[in-house]
Amino acid sequence: MEAENAYGFQRRLEFAARAIESRRPRNVLDLGCGTGAYLLAPLARRFKAVEFVGVDSDAVSIAAAQREANLPNVRLFLAAAWPARERFDLVIASEVIEHVESPPDFLAQIAERLADRGLLLLTLPNGYGAAEWAGVAEFVLKSSGIYPLLRAVKRALISAAPAGEVARDSYAVSPHINFFAYGEILRLIRSAGFSVVDYQPRGLLCGFGWDLLVRGARLTALNQRVVDRLPPGFAADWMFLVEGGGVAVRTAYRAGVYARLRRWMNAKLARAA
Repeated sequence: MEAENAYGFQRRLEFAARAIESRRPRNVLDLGCGTGAYLLAPLARRFKAVEFVGVDSDAVSIAAAQREANLPNVRLFLAAAWPARERFDLVIASEVIEHVESPPDFLAQIAERLADRGLLLLTLPNGYGAAEWAGVAEFVLKSSGIYPLLRAVKRALISAAPAGEVARDSYAVSPHINFFAYGEILRLIRSAGFSVVDYQPRGLLCGFGWDLLVRGARLTALNQRVVDRLPPGFAADWMFLVEGGGVAVRTAYRAGVYARLRRWMNAKLARAA
């Protein structure tokens, strides 16, 4: 098992593993699987009797997943080629809903693909958490021209990781376009006919700048212990296990002023990259 990081990749993996161990799904859909390095592949290796299907819209990430998750219980598809009539006991949508144009439509589409008594494992960043505020700081620093100086300081103080050491979660360039508050995502979940059966935060501090501070096993563990004792609004990222069966109430979705501003910032950063 790889060492934990500020983003809580290992905590996310264990949260998903507990869901599979307790609910015993026959098949699992990882929607937006990316390269599969941190979730799909390790889950498939651990649960060899479960069929896993990985779907992603990014061809480069799927090509990487075909290498990373080349396992007999894994099938991989580009989104356009996925046989959408399949139904699944568990759907994983990890770090996806913040990228879609219509979150209510996204959740409705997932509900249609769940088997009876099926579950959705949904993870997403807190739109007002440390990572997203760090994104605001990144925008200001890059727009002001200070960022190259800070990068030089970082290189002087922290040695670069050896090439090829760190796996990537995805190769897609897809900036966040949705920024949810805790109450807002709960309302979306309930409006889609889901109810929360389990919840866990991933960490308190992560993202631009914080990654330089939350390093090593002790600080990473502290980052998670602290957030476990705080209200959900303080977490940088949330994990929900939800079940369907409720009545869906479709409502119009419109991002607020803050979310529209953050979307513009992220689009500008992506164009400049």
